[in-house]
Amino acid sequence: MLKINKKYYLIGLFWITYGQTALAEFQALSSKEAVVDIPTANTLNNIIHFTGVGLALSFVLFILLLITSGIYFITAGGDEVVLETAHGMWRIAVFGLISTLIGYIVINLIKYFI
Repeated sequence: MLKINKKYYLIGLFWITYGQTALAEFQALSSKEAVVDIPTANTLNNIIHFTGVGLALSFVLFILLLITSGIYFITAGGDEVVLETAHGMWRIAVFGLISTLIGYIVINLIKYFI
C-alpha cells in the first residue's frame, strides 16, 4: 500500500482548501489596486470554512462507521459479543451523523446572518 507522508498530505489539504483563495488574493495584490481587507470578517470566514471541511470529513467518517456496523451485523452469525459491538457502532454512527447535520445547519445559519 502507498504511504503518504504527513507533510505532503497537509500541503495537499491546504492547497485544496485555500489554493484558489490564496491565488486570487495574490493576483489582487499584484495588480496594485487598493485592497480593503477587514481582518475580522476574513478570519471568521476562514473559521467557518475550516469548520465546514471538518464537518464534511466527520460525515464521511460516520457513514463509513455505519457501513462497518452493518457488515458486523450481517457477519455476526448470532454471536452476542459481535452483535453488541455492531449495535454500539451503529449508535455512535447515528449520533455522529445527527450531530454533524446539526453542526452543518448551524454553520449555514451563521453564514446567512453574517
